[in-house]
Amino acid sequence: MGPVSRMIATFFGRIEVVMIKVKHFMDEVESDDGKRMWVEPIGLTRDLRQMCKVEYVLPHLGPPVELWIWFGDHPAGYEFFRSGYHNYLARSPYKPALQTLAQVTQNENLTLVHQGDDPSHNTAVALQEFISELQGQLAGE
Repeated sequence: MGPVSRMIATFFGRIEVVMIKVKHFMDEVESDDGKRMWVEPIGLTRDLRQMCKVEYVLPHLGPPVELWIWFGDHPAGYEFFRSGYHNYLARSPYKPALQTLAQVTQNENLTLVHQGDDPSHNTAVALQEFISELQGQLAGE
């Protein structure tokens, strides 16, 4: 899956696209990926972390394991998964950190790395959508 644009900023007279990318852990690393973050609710081995150039392993930002397992068994249930995950994030003690991440990604690229088989329906896409919603809330303040 290609990058998902989150914001267009004007910088010294030229248009610069700042984005949150979503990539499978086996996808090619690109120079404009920015910080690469693993967002599945399970850890990542040191070897895979190095091979995939993942800078941050953040399983605590992933969905609850039970919901994640359910989605693995019911891949057609993405909307239910996404809704449950977003509800979890909205009540999470990590919401302030996600709000900070939403602010940071207005100026810096970020890549959310996942292990899902479907490039459009996975943990990273759902988290990217949540961060995008937070960006919208920040813009409205």
